[in-house]
Amino acid sequence: MSLRVQKLMDLMNDLAPPHLALKNDSIGLQIGHPEEEINNILTTLDVDEQALAAAEKYDANLVVSHHPLIFTPLTAIDYRRPDGNIIKEIIRRRINVFVAHTNLDIAPTGVNNILCNILEVEKAGVLEITRQEKLLKLVVFVPAGYEENLRDGIASAGAGWIGSYSHCTFQSAGTGTFLPLENTEPFIGERGKLEKVDEFRLETVLPASRQKEVKEALLQNHPYEEPAYEFYKLEEAGFPLGLGCWGTLTEPLPLKELARKCRQVLGSDTIRYWGDNDAQAHKIALCGGSGGNLISRALQREADVFISGDFKYHDIQYARSMGLNLIDAGHYGTEYPLVPWLAQYLQDKLRAWGAQNSVRPVSGGGLDENILPEG
Repeated sequence: MSLRVQKLMDLMNDLAPPHLALKNDSIGLQIGHPEEEINNILTTLDVDEQALAAAEKYDANLVVSHHPLIFTPLTAIDYRRPDGNIIKEIIRRRINVFVAHTNLDIAPTGVNNILCNILEVEKAGVLEITRQEKLLKLVVFVPAGYEENLRDGIASAGAGWIGSYSHCTFQSAGTGTFLPLENTEPFIGERGKLEKVDEFRLETVLPASRQKEVKEALLQNHPYEEPAYEFYKLEEAGFPLGLGCWGTLTEPLPLKELARKCRQVLGSDTIRYWGDNDAQAHKIALCGGSGGNLISRALQREADVFISGDFKYHDIQYARSMGLNLIDAGHYGTEYPLVPWLAQYLQDKLRAWGAQNSVRPVSGGGLDENILPEG
């Protein structure tokens, strides 16, 4: 099976729709061509020398990065500079570079949701709402025995997602009737004969932005050639999407133990934290990357602890003056879990399509630092 860049672009845009990105963010295909055939794929936080070395080692000509390679408009590409040389090598080796940045931060199953899962935080909402999707209600009638396949199909396309739950539907049993006329090829019954069929009424909700994809999935997974379905507009506000998230730990921990857990599960060499070692952490706010500007949002949610990276001196002063404990697990530490998760997500999709291409995470990235030992 021939796999082209456009197919992976479509897959990434389904996961993290471009319209979710913050204004002036640099996302999408930054170097390459949609019709280029893919060998293998890398996922990474940054497109750097380590990513290029891994691309050569694994014969990968598509790199999916979280951080943009090109963020501000270029005025020159100087091969003597490290950034210019990387761009030269990418083009020379015919490597395609695709970026999903703040749209992947904001996506419901993106960076912060992954961080919640790793730290065992039951997600309750987002810290700062940047977008509230309008909702539709879908009602479809399906013969008994085919409801599970249909439910899986429309859920994969974006229907039935509420918070951290998927496949949210309601079904009720009933009897459907139809009479196949001439020039029909009925899945059930015969032409000219009234049929009565045990059916389910399946109801669910979906973001209005996913209507096209859900409709296509419905038609593809429904056994009837002309299924009965309808989309309704809902008046209430839709799913809130945004930066960071908050929730509760499945088991409350003292602050020091939570900091230790962050070091263990995030693989960070250095963890900084501020607060009482024995303070109980139950309600948690978190944000992958740099979250200092969301401290006020964490306070509004009455969080016990805010976990993020890159806290500045005055961020820490303000948080502590307000009684908010902080754990700085690093920009890299709070975002890197995305990289292996995304590799597995893409690999599973490719296998489902029957593609043989491999997807590998690049484990490097971040910034080297020297830690001065005690004494």
